Amino acid sequence: MPLLDELRVYNHSIGSYNKSMLTDSFEYSVKLSNGLIRLPMELVDDYEKVPGGIRPDRFKSAALNFASSNPAILSPPVPDAPLPHEQIEEKNNNILLKIIIAVVIVLIILIAIFLINQTQQRDIDNAARLKQEKLDSANTARLNQEKVIEAAKTVVRNNIRSYVTATSSTYNYRRIGGISNLKITVANNSNYALENVLVRVAYIKQDGGIYKYEVMNFNNISPHYTLTMDAPDSDRGTHIQYEIEKISSNQLGLY
Repeated sequence: MPLLDELRVYNHSIGSYNKSMLTDSFEYSVKLSNGLIRLPMELVDDYEKVPGGIRPDRFKSAALNFASSNPAILSPPVPDAPLPHEQIEEKNNNILLKIIIAVVIVLIILIAIFLINQTQQRDIDNAARLKQEKLDSANTARLNQEKVIEAAKTVVRNNIRSYVTATSSTYNYRRIGGISNLKITVANNSNYALENVLVRVAYIKQDGGIYKYEVMNFNNISPHYTLTMDAPDSDRGTHIQYEIEKISSNQLGLY
């Protein structure tokens, strides 16, 4: 019986054909050399009509109906039926499709990571550029301010005698000679501190000759501030002359 050969592929314990009969349940009960197997009538009919058109799962299901005449002998497990060419190709196509989908997902993830990194790097670069622009702008403003400050210092330095002046108070003198109660005031009309201003006072005799000089040091005069000092008295002289001889200012670069 050729159909039994097909079933032995799935169960090697199926013995050789002896005889068969059709049961009331429309199954063929086939007696074998080592047992009994029940075969659906549809399977037998289909196999006789189109032997190559039977699906493997139908053979496998029928092979499970084998009952051995020796209970001590267990039927070996039914091996998986070999897949026909179409099923193998379909299975391979499914595997290939899964691989393609997995590759596409990985590519999408990699592209997303790349785009995120590009965006983050662009944000970092923009932040660094803005920071550098602010630093450049601040440096430019600082340099411009320094230029303005230096220009202002240059104006004052070149015209220092207009900003730093000395004046004298009224004083007492005797007609025959002698000066007392003389005060000298130095005014700092600039925006810069003065460390020292030296004023030379000349005591003039009645004939116009210079009796003596006195040097007065005015120290640490703040911006827009005046400092008054008492000049030394003289036992001779009828009037005085004075002038600023030296001005020292660290801020103005005058030493």
